[in-house]
Amino acid sequence: MGIGGIGMSAIARHYLRLGVPVFGYDKVRTPLSDALEAEGAVVCFDENPAHYPGWDASTTTVIYTPALPETLEWFAFFKDFRCIKRAEALGNIASKGRCLAVAGTHGKTSTSAILVHVLTEAGLDPTAFIGGIMTGSGTNYRLGNSDLVIVEADEFDRSFLHLHPWAAAVTTTDEDHLDIYGDSGALLETFDAFVRQVTGPTFSAAQLESITTVGDIGSHCWASEITPAQGAYHFTLNLGEEQHKTSLQMPGRHNIYNAVLAAALAHTAGATPAQIAQALPSFQGIKRRFEFHLQSPVVLIEDYAHHPTELKALLDSIDELYPTQKITMVFQPHLFSRTRDFQDGFKNQLSRTEQCLLLPIYPARELPIEGITSEVLAAGISGASVVQKDTLVPTLLASDSDVILLVGAGDIGQLVAPLKSALL
Repeated sequence: MGIGGIGMSAIARHYLRLGVPVFGYDKVRTPLSDALEAEGAVVCFDENPAHYPGWDASTTTVIYTPALPETLEWFAFFKDFRCIKRAEALGNIASKGRCLAVAGTHGKTSTSAILVHVLTEAGLDPTAFIGGIMTGSGTNYRLGNSDLVIVEADEFDRSFLHLHPWAAAVTTTDEDHLDIYGDSGALLETFDAFVRQVTGPTFSAAQLESITTVGDIGSHCWASEITPAQGAYHFTLNLGEEQHKTSLQMPGRHNIYNAVLAAALAHTAGATPAQIAQALPSFQGIKRRFEFHLQSPVVLIEDYAHHPTELKALLDSIDELYPTQKITMVFQPHLFSRTRDFQDGFKNQLSRTEQCLLLPIYPARELPIEGITSEVLAAGISGASVVQKDTLVPTLLASDSDVILLVGAGDIGQLVAPLKSALL
């Protein structure tokens, strides 16, 4: 239930690859749901139980995302079935092998995808569940033949407490999901609880208990001699007692830290420092993470950033790459609660570009909150305005921007194709 979601679809693909029949529901048809149907899933897009294939409850498990409303008719239909959350299903799969888990409020997908690439190139053949589409493979899932299982450990709804990893990494522990945790103290306590469930090392630069520090000079693993070059970075990977020259063909200085985390986990899993350094330059990135769609006549970049910290990392990279060009940011706020909780942070970051266009808030699982709108957010940003999806393309065509950023975790990605076509 919610089969078209990035996390749910990876689980669906896993069972399809194992030859298990899969039926799914989602609210709208997307390229991802189309791909799942092509791979053998039966998918419907309404709440009519007549679509159900009729499998017996005793042999059928219902996996659902907590993002779905409890009023969904399918939940009533499946009341006599075994129903488990996505996190529990992922925990069940991961427990069958050596689980390498990547947690953190930012950077999970990039770090996990780099780890998948490195271990694959090193011949260690992992199975992987990724929260984004890897550019190199065109999928968010990989079925391997070893006992290594790479998963993203999601802090939303305390989902990662279903995991008991063999080794782990924590990228960051910034405030987020305060609708679930209430305050940063409860969030940190839950991250510490997650780390206590890891049987081996946990690598991080965050202030947590029982971690192996990375990223700092002289720590277990770090990068030195970092040199930016046309959106890529050349650096020396310091891992254990070894140093190797390498590079990352991925914009964003923060991704070097993600690569360091991935390197530490890959080394624990059996890859040598030399193999890791050799594999990093051929990593092709993840769709919707600083993804270039055009380089001329204007630069068009899509990014998944939906938190002020992520916006800062994105814009710091943009400033480094395009210090003199005119930048237009198109931002789709994600969740009413996040927009409310981090309003000042959003205003600070969104005011950094010459032009800021806000789409209406993408609600996802939430109902509106009174007084929290894109119009209210725009009022605190000099020169910002709110646009609707159907007027965005002509608005951008009328601007004289050198670089256009389409940013957010909602459905803003659907606007890339029509905008790209109009710009060419």
